[in-house]
Amino acid sequence: MGLRNGSLVCDYCSSTVFIFEPFQIAWTAKDSSDPKAGFSYITQTWQEIDDGENKGCNWCDILWGEIPFWYQHRKKRELPMPEETFKITVRFEKRNSEDEIVLKVMVEDDWSLRYQVRCDADDNAAAFVPGRKLVWQVASPQAFKLALDCLAQCTLRHNCPKPQETSLPTRVIDCSDPERLKLVLTKGVRGFYAALSYVWGEPQPHSVCTAKLSTYLESIDILLLPKTIRDAIFCTYNLNLRYLWADTLCILQDSDEDKQREIPQMCDIYQCAYVTIIAASSRKVSEGFLHNRKRPVETLLPFWCPDGKLGTISVDEDNGADPSKEPVNCRGWCFQERLLSPRTLVYASHTLQYQCQTAMNEIGDIWNYLPSNKLGELRLPDMMVSRTPSRVLSSNDVEALLTAWQNVLSDYTRRVVSEPSDRLVAISGIAQLFQYWWGNTNRYIAGLWERNLSIDLLWYRNRPSDGSLVTGKYLAPSWSWAATIGYIVAGWDKRVGNIIWEVQSCNTIPVSDNHPLGQVKGGRLIVRAIARDVTWDPAEPELFELKRPCVSVAKTGDEPEERDEACNIRSLRAAADITVDRGLAVNGSDEIEIATFPGPNTVPTSASPVEYADIRMCNGELGKKALEAVKIGHSFITNLFFKLVPCLVRRKNTHITETAPATSGQISGNDTNVNVIRVEAMTPQDHPASGGEPDRMGSNNHAKRCQSNDVTVPSKGQERHIGYGYFDYDNVGTDKGKAIVVGSNKGEDPDHLMGLIVVPAGGAGEFRRVGLFHVDGKFYEDEEAPYCDIKSWLNTPTEVITII
Repeated sequence: MGLRNGSLVCDYCSSTVFIFEPFQIAWTAKDSSDPKAGFSYITQTWQEIDDGENKGCNWCDILWGEIPFWYQHRKKRELPMPEETFKITVRFEKRNSEDEIVLKVMVEDDWSLRYQVRCDADDNAAAFVPGRKLVWQVASPQAFKLALDCLAQCTLRHNCPKPQETSLPTRVIDCSDPERLKLVLTKGVRGFYAALSYVWGEPQPHSVCTAKLSTYLESIDILLLPKTIRDAIFCTYNLNLRYLWADTLCILQDSDEDKQREIPQMCDIYQCAYVTIIAASSRKVSEGFLHNRKRPVETLLPFWCPDGKLGTISVDEDNGADPSKEPVNCRGWCFQERLLSPRTLVYASHTLQYQCQTAMNEIGDIWNYLPSNKLGELRLPDMMVSRTPSRVLSSNDVEALLTAWQNVLSDYTRRVVSEPSDRLVAISGIAQLFQYWWGNTNRYIAGLWERNLSIDLLWYRNRPSDGSLVTGKYLAPSWSWAATIGYIVAGWDKRVGNIIWEVQSCNTIPVSDNHPLGQVKGGRLIVRAIARDVTWDPAEPELFELKRPCVSVAKTGDEPEERDEACNIRSLRAAADITVDRGLAVNGSDEIEIATFPGPNTVPTSASPVEYADIRMCNGELGKKALEAVKIGHSFITNLFFKLVPCLVRRKNTHITETAPATSGQISGNDTNVNVIRVEAMTPQDHPASGGEPDRMGSNNHAKRCQSNDVTVPSKGQERHIGYGYFDYDNVGTDKGKAIVVGSNKGEDPDHLMGLIVVPAGGAGEFRRVGLFHVDGKFYEDEEAPYCDIKSWLNTPTEVITII
């Protein structure tokens, strides 16, 4: 850039952007509602821009990065021709608040990029540009001064509550002299203190324990402490605070009794702290957080101030580090420590940040007003910080609390806890605050809220766990999200306007009476609801049920029933044609034999299609051809519908008609020495729809079958695709169970039902939750499309279900 006749002009591209009058047009555009406002001009040739970038012109450098990007997407070519020129529009804009100014550069009116604008505090531009350059020396006196300024201005600038002296936690570290540290038993003394939030990441051998307590009350050798704890002590001292609370030194790490007493206090510990120091960038406690960050690359541009003075600004298209990648934002315990803290100093990977209830800024830089949907930046509703709950919550307060809890679970369940049994414990502080707001109008039950229980139960896991399965440990009742590992989505479906089932009771048993909102060792949910037997494809979230009632075929002849040592065989005659895979059919007078391997699934039911069947032929030629047909069909079924295998059949004393085409697969019977059989349609009372495991018939039906030689003959056509589900595949362990209807969509004529999928548990009549289902009553001409008879479902008698 060179100064020519009182104007700044690029020596290489002759850009007129930084002439005073065009620049002022671009600057005043920030106050205009016209999206096309700003200064537009035609550039020099691409060759001249390229030359300018090579020779160090910063404006040419911006255009050199911007134009090819537009060219590749719009022109579908790699680079412009040397002689091409382009229309560029430049304007300044306000973003998020008055405190953030960005520079917008648009190419040909259809491609734009925004740059953050910063300057030094002592620059002429500072009177007009609020953003300041990033702090990369986070342990410098300047950084601590800026942090103290943020703490002092917070109550005035953002209307946050003024910090008050409070009763100190049970134990705190006295940091008044970093060279002579000691642990203090506070005994209710009031004062100000800082709290620390960090990732352990490794053992801490010098943590406080029962044997070391008396020694640490006298003095603590700072050299024995890991770097993150030392940095936190140094930070507390430079923030003019005397006391620091850090779990490793303030909770007896070898005492379960002390943990059960102190962990329930963490809600108050972080909520009442003057400030919480967050070691966001440290992967483990030995790394520390007060080291210098990587110095940012600056792109400097001239800035003509409205008063005629010339300043300098720095522009950067990088929005900083991704908060979701910070180690502290991947840990479950750190979540409530940040969320409950009214003020935090975040030692991020790229700079030092300050966050309060309503805003966050990179120290000395740009203020971003919350809430934000980025991981680690969630804040509680303002009402939970700015005022105390009233006796009667307004409808707006209720909605705010329910929405806030959904956001809490969304952020928290993406994180990891080292000990899976801490899944409820590490969020108990937040639950305690919510319980305080709900008062006696709501009850916390293993991560769910009684007031919204039916909707809260409709959570589902967004993706499988990244780690190994938890085995041999009880985490929570199956109906609680805390029983799973991984990111869950909760309370998401607003279509459920009518709750159909009745919750009769829902209770849990806490591990410790001192910590009722923490870990549980048992729980039981009892409901009266519509329950239907269903199956599902374990590889796809597809739900199935029978299209029509089962057909019971009873043998009435005197012919003895044949038995095989390897399988149970029953001979019977079909009353109607039964179609088998690949066109193999048996005519109405034919005798067929069903053979199933013994085991828990030997008797097919509506919820349990035959998992395996075999064909045994008496006629050699017939056996070869039938077996060949079945092999083809079995391969087809295995690849496409391997859990929907139909019953396979055999004929006895028959032969293939000579005139029948060999490829037809048709079998005709001339046998007259057959038994008379009876066909019965099973009544709803006979149908094993409830009251037992889905892979066995009920006791009454079983007795009837044994006496009359009844057998159920389902076929492939009996399975109907009715909907889809979200299954906890790691814990299902089966592919058949009951669909329990929770509710329907709004309106008098519901066409959508949803609820829980359960399977039998250990005790009689007890079930465990394994997923969530959706069915609707939309009709499609495609026979393979899902279709559920909603009216039939709603007319199903209810039954009492216990879920553990």
